[in-house]
Amino acid sequence: MKTAVNPDANLAANSADAPPPAVLVAKHHKPEVEAAAYAARLNELHAISSPNTIPVSRPPIPSNLLSDLASCLESRWWGYGPRCAVLEQQFTARRGGWALATSSCTAALNVAAQLIRRSDGDEVIVPAITFVSTAMAFHIAGMHPIPVDVRPDTLLIDEESVIRHLTPRTRAVVVVHLYGQHQDVSGLRMLCDRHGLALIEDCAHRIGNLAETPAGDFACYSFNAVKEAPAGEGGLLWAREAKLESVAREITYLGMTIDTLQRSSTLLHRGYGFGCGSGGKLRLTDVAATFVLACLGHIDEWQAMRRSIFARYEKELPMAIDSVALFPRLVTDSCLMFVVRLPPAERSSIRRALADVGIATSTHYPSLSRHPLWSQFAGPCPVAEQAEDELLTLPCFPYMDSHAQDRVISAWETACR
Repeated sequence: MKTAVNPDANLAANSADAPPPAVLVAKHHKPEVEAAAYAARLNELHAISSPNTIPVSRPPIPSNLLSDLASCLESRWWGYGPRCAVLEQQFTARRGGWALATSSCTAALNVAAQLIRRSDGDEVIVPAITFVSTAMAFHIAGMHPIPVDVRPDTLLIDEESVIRHLTPRTRAVVVVHLYGQHQDVSGLRMLCDRHGLALIEDCAHRIGNLAETPAGDFACYSFNAVKEAPAGEGGLLWAREAKLESVAREITYLGMTIDTLQRSSTLLHRGYGFGCGSGGKLRLTDVAATFVLACLGHIDEWQAMRRSIFARYEKELPMAIDSVALFPRLVTDSCLMFVVRLPPAERSSIRRALADVGIATSTHYPSLSRHPLWSQFAGPCPVAEQAEDELLTLPCFPYMDSHAQDRVISAWETACR
């Protein structure tokens, strides 16, 4: 297989008077080209965020956020600090265990992977329909994600599929509360206990009741810009086993046993402490924690808004096309994303028709059984692979007004005629 090369760099490397790398960089640096590209990206952003465009998701801004952010900025403590500690306490005060605010939900999943991993090639079972980060977090920790098929009604992980893929190398099962659906994990909890496996809940789409203790050994949360408590990016790891906390904190702070907040707790800053393991910088910042803390008190209110949008969609969309399939809803669902299933040809035509009138749609998600990294490990996933071609996500977010929903439904009806 031939590898593409940079002809200028190749020429320089073979020249007796080759210019130093800095000169090569300067030679290729073209500010006018970069400025044009930047302007083009701004135009693209304007096109998809103009007042006449209806996005798939839009983060709400709680009334107290700006003043809380001002307080955080004025404190001059912007990295991992006291606000992250308060956020962690929110997730442990009424449910026990311990919590660690991380840079993303992917980071939280990766830390969980490092805590359970024994050797390279350990396996973790994941649902085939989920965002790629669910599997990638374990992959980069040296584990083999095993995508398994999902239930046809909810696309949540199928317990029978899990059982069929258990091996002596299985270390954990990951449950994803997909689209905000609340999966009953009691059966999988018993299965994991019986086989000595960790049960990990990917709660990126559903924060749930902070007074209820998760059924999993670990629960991983997301504060991404499109989630329930959006901070742009961020996450949190909750776990029940106390002895793992110190290890997790070292993993997320370069293998050190003391972080900056602890070091600077006195005017004579304490020394650095090094553990025996390695680690990265995977902590949340206090700026991001301020966003999350401001949003947590509004989650129920915003969920009620989304549930109202769901109810209208579920009533009116099937009237225009009887081939649309809806997901069953529970009162404990977060209703984060409104997703339906359609025959592929109809999905394509409806998406094009909505885009023509300024309405964004999306598809969540491709089946991990087809991912080039893990297809060799995946078993048959016919339900997931069929669903991949049928899934359609429509606009749904807090404060989406009735006029915007009128436009979506009207465009849907027009496309279905």
